[in-house]
Amino acid sequence: MNPPATTNPSRRRFLRNALTLAASSIPAFYFPLTADADTSAPASSTNVRFLLRNDADYAKHRQIFNKRITAMPKIIAVCANETGVQAAIAYAQQAKLPIAVKSGGHSFEGFSTNDGGLMLDLSGMNKPKYDKTTKRLTIQPGAKLGKVYEYLHQYGRMIPAGSCAGVGVAGLTLGGGYGFFARQLGLTCDSLQRVRMVDGKGKLHDSSTNPELLWACKGGGNGNFGIITELEFKTHPAPIHFSSHRYKYRNLTPTSATQLAERWFEWMKTLPNTAYSSWVLNGKHVTVIVTDTSSTPSAALKAILAKLKAGATEVMTPRKDAFLRGIQRYKGGVEPMYFKNVSAGYYQGFSDIKALLPTICQQIGAAKLTTILQINTLGGAINNPALETTAAYPHRAFGYLGELQTYYDKATQTKQAEQIVRDIQGKLTASGIKAHYRNYPDAELPNWETAYYGKSYPRLQALKRQFDPDNLIRHPQSVKL
Repeated sequence: MNPPATTNPSRRRFLRNALTLAASSIPAFYFPLTADADTSAPASSTNVRFLLRNDADYAKHRQIFNKRITAMPKIIAVCANETGVQAAIAYAQQAKLPIAVKSGGHSFEGFSTNDGGLMLDLSGMNKPKYDKTTKRLTIQPGAKLGKVYEYLHQYGRMIPAGSCAGVGVAGLTLGGGYGFFARQLGLTCDSLQRVRMVDGKGKLHDSSTNPELLWACKGGGNGNFGIITELEFKTHPAPIHFSSHRYKYRNLTPTSATQLAERWFEWMKTLPNTAYSSWVLNGKHVTVIVTDTSSTPSAALKAILAKLKAGATEVMTPRKDAFLRGIQRYKGGVEPMYFKNVSAGYYQGFSDIKALLPTICQQIGAAKLTTILQINTLGGAINNPALETTAAYPHRAFGYLGELQTYYDKATQTKQAEQIVRDIQGKLTASGIKAHYRNYPDAELPNWETAYYGKSYPRLQALKRQFDPDNLIRHPQSVKL
């Protein structure tokens, strides 16, 4: 006969802990750990699979989009569902491991992984569900943008976002989310209606009963104080057409490139909200892209296109595609690559970078690696003052966003790429550029707390103390306690 359970101290402690967790609506998970933590892992289940460095699938799940990042988590928890997320958090608590959260794996600075901690991989949680009655989309955090566009297309619907097919919609939304349609429909986060989140203690929250959580998830960043397990969006009618125009200006001097930028900024003041544009400096060449979703271009857009054509050395034949096909032309690469990309700051207008731009053009033109400065149009619906109090995103007043990009082929070029970006970013900072986009992080950015979050940061800190008081979920630029 077995002795009564109460005579076993370990069993008694386990039961007491289980009852405490149950009272808090948190599932109880028990992981017997051995002294050799590097070669052992908790038992996997249908909810979560734990991978150590010597496991066959470890390398596949460790890899993120940026090959420059070489971090090696001690263990990877590949979650199949919400219960698996809670189990992974319980294990991290017991093993005292910091948690990094990977969904799409596109964090520019690798904040979705870590060295020696636990990577929580949500890529398998990627199911979308559209409700024809409410016209709302519910997705899991691993859903990627390209697949979401394809899924909603069958219903004639969309959410406003960018074009990169491989980016995770969760990470995109949590940092704000902008793209071709933001000037007409707002940021991606402006269409977010509800989230479910498992916090740093393993407790489940739903924003339908916690509006402060929804506010934070609209631009308050990811990997801060919880694991988002479900997102619900209002959807919008998909446009019938997606038109695109491209103009190239070759072999520019720093002076002529700056003059072209000044004209572009001026022309963009009359850009219709159905349209989007970007000014892209690559070496000594500039490409200007314009897209539009109206069935027929407005008079204002026609005037802008005529001005862009004058002086261009190459004019692409305009395309008027069906909506989904048009978006897919800009889907970007899907295979991991070497790069260092950062926010180059928000601008009110050309005057913010006028004095500095010739120097940046000269440096980019002389760079030994492919280096790009891209400036994108914001404005329109993003600037709606009624949205100011609904979201943590703090940068609605700006009309433009810069992105600095360096691409290369070999790991031995990493320090060179990082130095190019460091030099240019330093010049931007010294010239007074202080506001930056959270989804384009720079690990070396000074005062990143206010640069990304502005006046929202203290409020986000309060939520960090509420949801993750032990700072279990963290990365180098996560919200601090």
